[in-house]
Amino acid sequence: MRRGLRQQRDRISLYFLFGLFVLLPLTVVFGHKGVAPWLLLASLPAFARGDFWQSAFGQLFDQPDLRNPFFFGFASIIGFCLWIFLSGFWSPGGQPSLALYVLAPVLVGGSVVWFSLHLSRLWSYRLSYAYAISIAAGMAVLLFEGMSGGLLRSLLPPDDPSPERSKDIIALGRGVTALAPALFPAAIIVSLIWNRYVSLGLLMLGVAAAFSNDVTANAVAISAGLVAGVIAFKAPRRTIMFTGWTVIVLMLLAPLAALLPVDAIFQTVGDELPPSWLHRVAIWQSVAAKIPAGLPFGYGADFARAWQETAPLINVPGAGAPLELMPTHPHNFFLQIWLELGLPGVLSFTAFVYCGMKVLKVANPPAAVLASIVGAIAAIAVSMSVEGSLWQVWRLAAMALAGMGAALAYSLQKNWSR
Repeated sequence: MRRGLRQQRDRISLYFLFGLFVLLPLTVVFGHKGVAPWLLLASLPAFARGDFWQSAFGQLFDQPDLRNPFFFGFASIIGFCLWIFLSGFWSPGGQPSLALYVLAPVLVGGSVVWFSLHLSRLWSYRLSYAYAISIAAGMAVLLFEGMSGGLLRSLLPPDDPSPERSKDIIALGRGVTALAPALFPAAIIVSLIWNRYVSLGLLMLGVAAAFSNDVTANAVAISAGLVAGVIAFKAPRRTIMFTGWTVIVLMLLAPLAALLPVDAIFQTVGDELPPSWLHRVAIWQSVAAKIPAGLPFGYGADFARAWQETAPLINVPGAGAPLELMPTHPHNFFLQIWLELGLPGVLSFTAFVYCGMKVLKVANPPAAVLASIVGAIAAIAVSMSVEGSLWQVWRLAAMALAGMGAALAYSLQKNWSR
């Protein structure tokens, strides 16, 4: 009787996930921020299983040992979230609840990864298949929207012929951003189910969607992921360590942006580069220059938003009007941690990344799976370096979506290896 109930529960859970995979392409096209609630719904099948709580958290707390990178990494990210909570009390923004913006995607993402790693042979195939089709469909619809100027979005009310319509097109670019990391595990799944040529077609579909929706960061991110993934096939273990260390170096060296010669850049290439690129250079320099005065503890979570109210305007070449020296966030994930969370935030995040590398190295997944992980990390690193914010939950959910795909690829290869 109990076994029958478990089988019924698992069947309901899996069909529930099928339904979510049908909705995912619509989510990224009509509301990229919906990736976060989508992921929350996807976590429910794991949270409904008792063996999830026993297995996932049992491994952490039955024998806690800081020498275990899995436990130390978990402790680091919890410490990171705790510091966000504490910093909210002295931040001008005063939002301790921002800790949940990071903690929730971490726990929810961990649950979907666990679920994807504990599938039966048949269901690992079916869910992997659904995941790959969903990512491909999402990229295909985003490509169509980019080429048609947002036709599908224009059909939805209200009708908006104003210049603000441009924000609708930018939102489509954010949809590509949400799917870009997941593109790489989806491509590996496709190569395992079909062949490498279909996989290459999926990757090219993602590239086309990125270019058609006019967000340069997406094109650069996917290109970086492609290069990193190809290299990972040749030297998977070395590449994962190199990728992790690259993220750590980006974090540790971020304050050097204070040395950027903004005026010289404006004068020499101001007529050649888009105003948005030049604006970012000025933002990064001003943020990095402000970091030392806030050390060692930082200015507090969401300080940048409060700073925006008093930040001066600057004249950026090519811009039609003066722009804010500090928008709602620094457009750089690493600088934001330095600015708002100080050394405790930097050290706990760096420890989390380092432990993640060690866990992957010890787990030693197949080269194809490692390539998908490296490709996703490279795409995420680029995006977070030029436009990301720590408080955009949908971006963290996009990382978890890619993690789910990598776990499905691992389950698929383990259960269906030729």
